Amino acid sequence: MLESAPIVELADDPTPDGLQAFWFTSKDGLRLRAAISPAQGVVKGSILFAPGRTEYIEKYFEFIRQMNAKGLTIAIIDHRGQGLSDRLLPNPLLGHVVDFSDYAMDMETLWPLIKDQMSGPVFLMAHSMGGAIATDLVRRGQIQFEKMACCAPMMGFAAGGAFLAGLIKILAIAGLKKLPPPGVSGGGALDPQAAKILTSDETRFDRDFRRNTLEPKLQLGGPTIGWLNAALKLHKSFWHDERLEKIKMPVLFAMAGHEKLVSNAQIQHACEIIPGAILENYPDALHEILQERDEIRNSLMNRLDAFLDV
Repeated sequence: MLESAPIVELADDPTPDGLQAFWFTSKDGLRLRAAISPAQGVVKGSILFAPGRTEYIEKYFEFIRQMNAKGLTIAIIDHRGQGLSDRLLPNPLLGHVVDFSDYAMDMETLWPLIKDQMSGPVFLMAHSMGGAIATDLVRRGQIQFEKMACCAPMMGFAAGGAFLAGLIKILAIAGLKKLPPPGVSGGGALDPQAAKILTSDETRFDRDFRRNTLEPKLQLGGPTIGWLNAALKLHKSFWHDERLEKIKMPVLFAMAGHEKLVSNAQIQHACEIIPGAILENYPDALHEILQERDEIRNSLMNRLDAFLDV
């Protein structure tokens, strides 16, 4: 039996029926939180979901409720260093990771604990940083999926380029991996200015803000030099090996027209490399397409229904 984990609920964003949150232990001894929410009615399949940086299980309650109602079971993780999972540094607001493959390793550790409840075809879904993790997870090949769909996947950064990559590498080599990089912000939902680049839907942004305020342990600020260095190494690996070409499952990547965080050019490039990948552009969307206003979000949800055939 897995130990039950707490849930942070808002009155206007209730916990999906039957959702169970629980703790599990990573291979390197971290206490991580995950949840599984059962399909309602006729079961049509299951989704393993990887959230983005600063995100956590409860942020996707609306999405989970909708997908459960369509007959899909959802399993979702609080990545190491965020949500209610163990933080990696004494300052819990710093987003840190030693190696980006640690995220995929945690999902591989989670899988045997939930796979008996993941009926039907199993799909992999993700947002932002989770898209990079999902792509890494697929190319590692330890878990088999029918299809993968990622919203604004972090296949590269929108800003910085070669200069940022070189500077971050130098700072990392100098032993500064656990420090925040100069001039890089990452206030997430607690930064009122974040809504300008995350979503145009004030209600959904406010919901995230209120939940972070209600439970400060959910809060996460900017990344460390080590996190950025690990992300840049992962991005480089995407373009310097042949494993993306070996992804044979159907893949859908959605990108936001008003993207300010991840590189749309690299999302497009990934779709050119992955055989048969489909690219969908939402020209009016900001970064968090699944948290956008209804006219944008509904279009994406309809596209996901068609892609997953539910």
